[in-house]
Parts: sequence; C-alpha cells; structure tokens
Amino acid sequence: MAKRPELLITSGPMAGTRFEVGAGGVRLGRSSSNDVCIPDEELSRNHCLFEQSGEAGIRVTDLASANGTFVNGEQLGSDSRELVAGDAMEVGSTAISVVGEEPPPAQRHATPVARGASIDLGLGKVPAAASQGKARPSARKPDGPPRAMLANVLWIVAALIVAVAIAVVLCAPRDSEKPVVAPVAEEKPEKKLISLCYEKIEADASRVFSYRMDVDKSGVLHVAFDDVPGENRHVDKKAKLSEKAMKRILEVLDRPGFAALDDEYTGSSVEDENALKSFRIRVVRWNSIKDVLVENTQEPDAFREVREALEAFSRNELGIWAVQYSKEKLIELSEESAKVGDTKWEDREVEYGNLSASIKAYKDALFYLETINPKPESFTTVKERLARSEAELKQRYEDQRFLVDKAINLGDWEVAQSELKILCELVPERDDPRHAEANARLVDVENRMKKARGGK
Repeated sequence: MAKRPELLITSGPMAGTRFEVGAGGVRLGRSSSNDVCIPDEELSRNHCLFEQSGEAGIRVTDLASANGTFVNGEQLGSDSRELVAGDAMEVGSTAISVVGEEPPPAQRHATPVARGASIDLGLGKVPAAASQGKARPSARKPDGPPRAMLANVLWIVAALIVAVAIAVVLCAPRDSEKPVVAPVAEEKPEKKLISLCYEKIEADASRVFSYRMDVDKSGVLHVAFDDVPGENRHVDKKAKLSEKAMKRILEVLDRPGFAALDDEYTGSSVEDENALKSFRIRVVRWNSIKDVLVENTQEPDAFREVREALEAFSRNELGIWAVQYSKEKLIELSEESAKVGDTKWEDREVEYGNLSASIKAYKDALFYLETINPKPESFTTVKERLARSEAELKQRYEDQRFLVDKAINLGDWEVAQSELKILCELVPERDDPRHAEANARLVDVENRMKKARGGK
C-alpha cells in the first residue's frame, strides 16, 4: 500500500520542519491555535488546511487567506487542490515541498558488483579461468612472505573474532535481566469520538429558544439556534476543527463526575407547568454511548460544568459568543462602537491610525447586529459609514505609497524611511497585507541606510 506523502518546510522561519497529515487534518497559519504555527508576518492567522484524500493522498484548501496559497506557482481559489510528491507550495514567505515515499535502503546508491571476482591470498592454486591463455605465475616472489606465514596470521585473526563473539554472548543479559521498556502510549480506541450532540430547549407559551451543537467524527462543528418569536434571532454555522480542538472536547467530556451521571433527571421545578427547560448531551465513542437528559429540574454540578464548557467552546470556535446577550444589549453595544467609529473618523487628521480605528469600530458595530433580525435602522447607517472610511483609507494609502516610491527611486532613504513609517501607521493591523508590505520595505530601507553609514 502506498505511503501518504509528507510536507517539508524548505524555507522560511521554520525551514527543515517536516510533518504528516493525520486523519483530523492539519491547519497552518500564524495563530498559535493552528496545528502548525509559523511566525511569518505574511501568513494569515488561519492560512490553509491540509487534509487526507483517499487511501494515500493529501489535499490543500486555502482558508480565505490575505496573501493566498500557491501550488507550483498557481494561486488556489476557493476549491481544494490534490497534492502529489514533488509539488512546491508557497504560503507567505514560507515554501513547502510535498515529499513522497523514498526507495528502500537496499535500493539506495546501489553499486553493481562484478561477478566471478576473487582475491588471491597466495594460499591455493590459481583458478583455471584466470590462467587460461596466460602464463602461470610463480607460487611466490623470491623475497615475498611464505604461504605458511600468511596462513598463521589468518588463523590468529579468526581466533580473535571467535573470542570476541563468545564474550558478547556470555555478557549479554538474560531475559530476566533485560530492562523493561515501557510501550509507547497510544490513544485508546474508546477515547475516539464518533459523534457529540448537545441540545438545549427553553420554551413557554410566548417563546421557544432552541440550541443545538453537533460534532461528527471527521471533526466538523455545527451550531444552530433559533429564538422565535422572542428576539427573532437565528444562527447556523459550521467549522472544521483542528486535532487540538478535538482533544479539548474530549478533555471536557472526560471531566470527573460526568461518566457517573444517571441517564435521566426529570422533575417539575419550573413555575409554569406548560414551560419546558431541557438539556441533553449525547456522546458516542467507539465502545460506549453516554446519553444524559436533564429536564425541568436542577442540573447536577458535573452536568452543568460540561454543558457550559461546550457552549463556551462553540462560541470561541465559531465567533458566536454574542448569543449570550439579549437583543437590547447587542443593540446597545453596537451603538457604543458606532460612536467610537464616528469619533475616530472626525479625528482622522489628528493621528494616522485613527482612520483604521474608525473602520474597526464600525465593523464591531455590525458584528453585534449579526444575529438580530430584523436589523435596526442603525445597521444601514453604520454600513454606509464603514464604506466611507474604507474608501478614504484606500485613497490615502495609495497617495502615501506614491510618496514612498518617489523617495526610493530618488535614493533619498531618510525620506523613504519617514514615509514608510507613516504608511505603517495608516494600516496598523499586522494581518493586513498592506501593513506587511510596508513593513518589509521599511526593513529594507533601514538596512540600506545602515550599510551606507558603514554598518554591518
């Protein structure tokens, strides 16, 4: 069976690193939450994803990165790309090669050996094949060593080899004396997760709130919730989890006390007899199923801890933490962020970074309104102000970049340094490709200035 190719980082901050693509995939990027974290300023936080394909293949998917993912010089779009041994990839300033299976050791650097070759130690007759058509040489040269002396030397060497072999056998430890080597710890089959389902329902005569979180064995997290008519909010999001994230879920499910819970806890501890407050966690592993229902009664502490941890996990992975706030609170947070955006816009001439700050504040204001339907009137206003700020920043960036290019073309490195610093302040976000470009050019200009001053 063919061996699955591996990935080798050939240049960049982690050159020489080699890694395999496991069943859960490998996410690569600048963020520490990735399976492969590379301190490369030109990488996005979550740049690309490697996954297994078929029995022995791998494929790569770009995760909407800023600078793109390139395979053999071709930039990926939204589709995945199958990789084969010999493919060359570029992500940011990092180069990665796809390394296939190497030939067995016996086949490496094989050197043909001529058959029939023999070494004459002068101890026997000359082979007939070697003497055909040639004059027979004399037994030995007049002043050479006698054959008996060579035979004695060989007997002594052979005796020494036998003596060493016997000593090794005698000194070798018996089976009872051999040190016990601890086996390499492997993940037990029963630890592997096949599926996880967490459901929460809170309902009465006026409102139904339902929340569901699913994780399948391939590591896909799916969260959907509805609040109707109530605040009329709906969310439906999915994400591919990393192996580290899957391990964190298992750590949550393995918390002390959860395995010992009963299958069902029911009662009628709610004031309205027509109301329903239900929680259910169902975990399926290779050799076990744990299904716990808590309905209209106080939650056991072990159950509550696992439930809250799962909710926090899903909010962090999918960025839907806003579900914990009411509609009124989210609108309030949005209005506060919009006011910050307006203030930074008014002061955009005071500091270079204020224009970018206004964009960030407007984006935060829209984020708070993401789960609210219908959208409040302020939603359209904030979108218009965000577009205005982004257009202004784009124009100012292009104008400033022109000044930088002019200074560099004239070789005026001090002016170029000053203009590049302004450019970096205009776009201070490090994950912005414009900042990465300006910062790289600033480093180059400062190196030129140092060399011009005689520095090393």
